Amino acid sequence: MRLAMRSWFVAVVLLTAVVSVSGSSASKAGQLGLVTRDVRLEHGTSASSAGAFAGTRVPVRTAATWCGTPTQVDLRPNTLSGSPVHWIYALPSDAPDRFSTFASRMQTDAEAIDAWWRREDLVRAPRNDLTQLSCGAQLDLTVLRLQQTSAQLTAEEGRFVTLFSALPVAGFRSPFTKYLVYYDGPVAQADLCGQGASDASGFGLAAIYVQACAGASTSVTAAHELLHTLGAVPRGAPHRCPDPQGGHTCDLASDLMHPFLDASPLDARLLDPGRDDYYGHSGSFTDSQDSVWLVQIDRQQPFTVTISGPGGVTADVPGLDCAQSCTTTWNTSTRLGMTAVPRPGAKLVRWSGACTGASTCIATVAPGAAVSALFAPSLYRLTIGVSGRGTVRSSRAGITCRPRCTAAFPSFVPLGLTATPAKGWRFRSWTGACRGTRPSCTVPMTAAASARAVFVRA
Repeated sequence: MRLAMRSWFVAVVLLTAVVSVSGSSASKAGQLGLVTRDVRLEHGTSASSAGAFAGTRVPVRTAATWCGTPTQVDLRPNTLSGSPVHWIYALPSDAPDRFSTFASRMQTDAEAIDAWWRREDLVRAPRNDLTQLSCGAQLDLTVLRLQQTSAQLTAEEGRFVTLFSALPVAGFRSPFTKYLVYYDGPVAQADLCGQGASDASGFGLAAIYVQACAGASTSVTAAHELLHTLGAVPRGAPHRCPDPQGGHTCDLASDLMHPFLDASPLDARLLDPGRDDYYGHSGSFTDSQDSVWLVQIDRQQPFTVTISGPGGVTADVPGLDCAQSCTTTWNTSTRLGMTAVPRPGAKLVRWSGACTGASTCIATVAPGAAVSALFAPSLYRLTIGVSGRGTVRSSRAGITCRPRCTAAFPSFVPLGLTATPAKGWRFRSWTGACRGTRPSCTVPMTAAASARAVFVRA
């Protein structure tokens, strides 16, 4: 059945059983484990209804100008370390590219959402994926031309599932990222403004249909759908609407997650004003305030990676991509899976600090936590010489030297040598990388080296 045509969002929530709600395709939705609940633009409203809600106002923000160059990839590294919200302008395969029209609107919406969120919560804000541009840190905006045509995406049926599936195909598949997509294609439903969902891995999509809901604030749509990807509004919330409007709150019309919203601006909305349904509550159900996609302004912690030798370090969570020693800042308690990236012909020798060994490093950001990575060439050359009559051998390396030989050996793997005198001769001493008068010697192979065995007549 269809919902009353009074509101203007689509919420998409995780589902354990395959069902069909509000005209969604159960077969397609079930493939992703998702179900849609339709909420739409209230009929008879327009931008003139702004200010209908009595929230605490913030100053009207001046429109921003995005100063970058569009790309088709997610640029690295991110300016802010941690799980990001990456913004994408998407269009059908046969649609005109209007990125230049929407880029500054998207930047303006991002700044408005950030300011609004910090008004509602002094110690939290969305972690938008930013990059350094000529005019400062701004959104890392991506242009995505979809494989589907306008006709294939116009109908409501299956559109969100198609977009959800299209992102990984285009390379946007990180479970650490929420993708906020401004979809610029024709839509059959003028009052259907957006949809949002995440799967069990964390991969999430908040879709804003920019050719729908004329006069409505795209910043409100974006903030609302982003909250859906962060788990709002969970089952167990005391004011959660009954199905088929589940995923929203039904106590206060000023709540951003209320199912019936008009075209009022973002600064007229409130973020869970009772702090009891989905944000900052004390219940046992999901709390979006704890989301790793929010910067915890009051719990920031530097994390230093020290690199020695030819290599770099990357982390599974975006924001750490060090070609040389670097310090990044994270939410305290962020868990990082770090990978050593040796340059060609090099290898990781070992981790030290918060990690040990020579495999993947897993560390938790905390006061004093830091890691070091030591890299070296994969091989070092060793030159062995003999003075007098005798032989230098290494059983592990399979070499026999007399009077001189040179070979490459694995770096930082100690190499044992044994000096054996010829008949009528005796071993006297080593010089170079080996020292002493014992016939056995171990070369550490921490650099290119040479050693000489000295034999004298017996």
